[in-house]
Amino acid sequence: MNAPVLRSVADAAAALAHAQDQVRAGEVATCLAIAALCDLHRVDETVLVAGAERWVPGGADGTPRIGEFVAAEIAGLVGVSVGSAFGQIARVLNLRHRHPTLWALVLQGDARPHEAFRVADAAADAGLDAAACARFDAMCAHALVLQPWPRIKGRVDQWILRADPAQAARRERAAAKRRHVSVGTIEAGHVALWGQLDAADGIALDDALTRIAGTLPGDDLNHRRADALGVLARGVLGQDPLPPRKADLVVRLDAADIAEGGVAAVERWGHVLLPRLTRILAGCTVRVRPVVVPGDGAVDSYQVPEAMRLTLATRNPVDVFPWGTRRADACQVDHTVPYEAGRPGQTHLANLGPLSSYTHRVKTHGGWKLDQPRPGEYRWRSPLGYEYAVTAAGTIRIGRPPPAQVEWWYRESPFEDPPESPSNLVSASTDARDLTSAQAIVSPLGPPMNGATGSVSAPPGAVKSDAPSPQIPLPLGG
Repeated sequence: MNAPVLRSVADAAAALAHAQDQVRAGEVATCLAIAALCDLHRVDETVLVAGAERWVPGGADGTPRIGEFVAAEIAGLVGVSVGSAFGQIARVLNLRHRHPTLWALVLQGDARPHEAFRVADAAADAGLDAAACARFDAMCAHALVLQPWPRIKGRVDQWILRADPAQAARRERAAAKRRHVSVGTIEAGHVALWGQLDAADGIALDDALTRIAGTLPGDDLNHRRADALGVLARGVLGQDPLPPRKADLVVRLDAADIAEGGVAAVERWGHVLLPRLTRILAGCTVRVRPVVVPGDGAVDSYQVPEAMRLTLATRNPVDVFPWGTRRADACQVDHTVPYEAGRPGQTHLANLGPLSSYTHRVKTHGGWKLDQPRPGEYRWRSPLGYEYAVTAAGTIRIGRPPPAQVEWWYRESPFEDPPESPSNLVSASTDARDLTSAQAIVSPLGPPMNGATGSVSAPPGAVKSDAPSPQIPLPLGG
């Protein structure tokens, strides 16, 4: 593949602007495609068995319901977990149905989708209903076109308060019920600390830490404030170090780590160097429970023995659906080849995999096909024909269906002339207000390429320049 030839600063600047136009056009096309998938996907309401697909809310107040299994298809295409796919669906539908002005600006190329999503997220998180969200949309939409994000970010809370003061008061009362202080897991010998306090208590704590830090040695104020929190803790307890405590820990060690003074995995907390583990457990009463990992013997029962579950979770630590993220110990154990009562030897590691409740239902009722050609290696095929390989190392897409017919936008280079109308890309059932903006899918491809060079037109609404565009060699072919 030949790299683009940029012969001057002007060419490089024009190339960067051109690339940003394509990024924006791609973001718009993604929004339109997700919205269309949600619009067109249908639930077979004649299927009444337990676990069958249901209609579920697509986003916050004011958004339509969607068939829940569409998220599985989107997850595979985008390369994210199912939970992330639901999040992306909610973002798109929230933006389209709750922020019509901002949605129109995004489709025109005037507002960045990722910034619009952040604004829409803030409105949804604040609990604004559709009517309040319309007021919020009128306040903020055009500001996103004219102002950089740091300015917008500082005003979002103000707009939310103005959009619905009564809801803001309710959020304050609800926040009081979520007060907490939490200590995170160990990373590099330290823990993170976060929480939510009453505003007055937070200000008082901040002042106390600064005052104590002023009495401690050291040049870095942040370091001294962190030490000050330890001073507060030990002062309240009346002694230093902290008093003895009891801990039940699961510590996983390889023989090499023990021999070389390596790393210990402490369940729920994280990983530490062995010397740090000694300091953490100082003064504690620790009970050690060895974990025995069994072999791969098959059993005749449907229920999976606990020892086999532990082995499976060690081999495949997360949901084995494409781009899964849920921890295996929070998943169901699925028989890859469905279990048949009365047939012996079906429950073994080469026929098991962890699946979340949702992905288990997608496999059972959603038309997804699964094979396990080797223990711990999973091959998925979606209802639309996309194929994925999943192992403990991650996910790759290994196949895609051929197009129903060879369209101009799918062919290998050189491209032929596109059709005069993009109507073949837009279903009649798509939201009517999106039809004009669907040009964003077509226009980024620009005029037909000639030889090894070509240019791409900007998305609708993009700022146009009278300066000539540089001819940049573009890689063609597969």
